[in-house]
Amino acid sequence: MSKRGVELLVQNDFFDLYVIEEDVVIDLKKTGFPLKSFDMITNQHPRIKIASFPALRKALTEVGDGHKIGYYLPLIEVIVSPDHMKAEVIMNMTITEFQTEKPRLLHLIRKSLDDHGVIFGITNLTEDELYPGTPILAAVGREPEKGDDAQITYIEKPEKKPVIREDGLADYYEMNFVTHVEEGDWLGEKIPPTDGKPGKDVFGINVAAVRGNDAKLRFDRKSVVEVVEQGKIVLRALFGGALEFVDDNVSVGKHLIINGDVGPETGSITFDGAVTVYGTVIAGYSVNATGDISIEGNEGVTNAKEICSSEGDLYIKGGVFGGDISLIEASGDMYIKHANNCRLFAKNINVGLYILGSDVVGETVLVDKLRGKIIGGRIEALYRIECGFAGNTHERTTHLYAKGIDKDVIYQEIQQMALELKELQKTAGNVETQLAVIDGGLSSQLRGEQADAYDKLQKALQASRDKMFELDREIQVGLYKIKTAKPPQIEVAREAYPGVIIQIGSKSSLLNKTTKGVFEVVDKVLNV
Repeated sequence: MSKRGVELLVQNDFFDLYVIEEDVVIDLKKTGFPLKSFDMITNQHPRIKIASFPALRKALTEVGDGHKIGYYLPLIEVIVSPDHMKAEVIMNMTITEFQTEKPRLLHLIRKSLDDHGVIFGITNLTEDELYPGTPILAAVGREPEKGDDAQITYIEKPEKKPVIREDGLADYYEMNFVTHVEEGDWLGEKIPPTDGKPGKDVFGINVAAVRGNDAKLRFDRKSVVEVVEQGKIVLRALFGGALEFVDDNVSVGKHLIINGDVGPETGSITFDGAVTVYGTVIAGYSVNATGDISIEGNEGVTNAKEICSSEGDLYIKGGVFGGDISLIEASGDMYIKHANNCRLFAKNINVGLYILGSDVVGETVLVDKLRGKIIGGRIEALYRIECGFAGNTHERTTHLYAKGIDKDVIYQEIQQMALELKELQKTAGNVETQLAVIDGGLSSQLRGEQADAYDKLQKALQASRDKMFELDREIQVGLYKIKTAKPPQIEVAREAYPGVIIQIGSKSSLLNKTTKGVFEVVDKVLNV
């Protein structure tokens, strides 16, 4: 003990080092004690925690009493993590002290944990796991368990693709094209997320559980309703119709079902929705619909006037005998058994058996590569035409034209639109300036011709903004076309006969002998 009645740790010619409460203090008698030599003192007294070396340097260079240099750590130090989910202990003692205290260290550790309120998740330490000066895991909390995420299930999205027969050939006239649902049919459901299980920290305090992630059911509220059934949120059809997925939202579109033929009994059909005809379309009659059209009759369509889907896909199970009259068109994809003397227009045109004497336009025109034939007519595709046979032994003129995208033309169009956009931005800026001046002069007070002029300026500004938005969209579409453009190709897998015209872009060749292969322009030369 020193004269102050505190615990004296070190006393020498230079200073007295002692502890008062939890503070380590130096009374400096004289200067000259090497700073580095102080390491030996801290090694002999592991409970000394130096707060800062500048404070220690000052204490050893300025004679005087009461220099605080740090803290006096407990013999068993308990360190709890910021989230209170882990507690460690450090035994601040020398090896000699450790050997002396070892028989009662487990008891001291437990008491220190109790003193700090650590009561949960205490590990069963053994003497062999103890060592001085290093953190030892003494307690671990129980992490909260996250609840299950919401589970969403929808009715299976109908896949418009041909049935593959056992012989491996695609059968384009066997498809489940339009899926009809009845009022009240199940369309999807959500099992809500669960709450999870709470955890507990080392102080025995509950840690709130983390609820599972929720998810949103995507559906059309005009045709689908959500109801709670047995703890689940269930989607059901508000009315009967065609199952649709619009922008990934499950919905029910209007669906007209004709159980027989479209003809004298029904008249020509015009319908806002999907149409399924289980018979055929009689000569001279038409089917026009905004949604998908499915003509299911095995005998196909003969001399119908037109079958057109303005926003959907089209399927004709039995094919078309057009008599140079029929127009078959879809904004989406087309699946058809055969096309005979008709006109076909769609995005992607898929034909099972043959195209004969027809005019066909699409992004791709695909006829079965093993047996499919294109004979006569003109086939135009933006990207690709494929078939097994082209033309015939009678050398019937058959024009296959893969147009491709002319990037230079699109670049020129983009540049022109960019100039127009720049001029519009300039004009809009001038109008905005004029309006700002008028607004500053209290535009609400304008009357008569002045008010009319102000309204005209506002309308002109809005028109400029609308046009700028449209131009910007068209520029982006053009850039996307250039970026995603695929080189045009024509593939005739089995035989292309003399009389067939192979045209890729501006390059064309009239075949004078039988050939086959993939035709394209390589280094500006058509490889025919």
